[in-house]
Amino acid sequence: MKKLILLLIILFASVAYGNQTDEWIKQLEQPSWHSHELKPENYKSKYINYDFSRLLMPRSKFLGYIGPNYKRIRIHFQSIRKSKPDTYNVKGTVVVGKNTCVFEGQIIIKQIREFKQMHFGCDDEFINAGFKAQGLLLGEYKFKENPIHKHGGIFEGIMTLYWLIDKNNNIQYDKVESYSDGYKNNQYIGTWNEYGSDIIKTCNWGEYRIPFSGDLDIGAGEFGVNPKYYNQGWNKFKME
Repeated sequence: MKKLILLLIILFASVAYGNQTDEWIKQLEQPSWHSHELKPENYKSKYINYDFSRLLMPRSKFLGYIGPNYKRIRIHFQSIRKSKPDTYNVKGTVVVGKNTCVFEGQIIIKQIREFKQMHFGCDDEFINAGFKAQGLLLGEYKFKENPIHKHGGIFEGIMTLYWLIDKNNNIQYDKVESYSDGYKNNQYIGTWNEYGSDIIKTCNWGEYRIPFSGDLDIGAGEFGVNPKYYNQGWNKFKME
């Protein structure tokens, strides 16, 4: 009976991860707003020589959760280095409760897409900025925690980064719409699997918003924590 329950837990976690990955891709391909429609082409070869490491390093603290109770997880990127045209090596730390682990891993670029139309911010404040392109990067990531640490494991999934090309042909972090309620960047959708365990937990994080955060995020203009989850590590969030 215990083996059956464990199998069902594993199956549910795998299906849940697959569902959220598929849903994320669907949202990117079929956005609610026409302004976020993507060109069908994958422009990876066009942009692969740019160095995205500076953009992949977050501008703000990552917000994240792990597990069905939205337990808070703190992800910190300490270094990002381009090692191959489509591969970036990442080092960082993870904090959950009182447990801290270091990790190393990679982000591998799978697609680089362009938006069909440009975004120029509130009241078109950047319309004369000379942007040449805007779009998103879609990648896969796998981060391995040091196995000597307590409760170490592997994070893996997909991620999305929003970028733009400025008038000087430089790649930039896209914060043009940072004024908007739905603004987000550096979004990670995936799972965590503890070493030596078959149990897989959903683990998502991102800048400004968290993908598929359910009723954890009740904020309108910005991320806001539902009080029912304060005891999951979010009680001091507003004081940070």
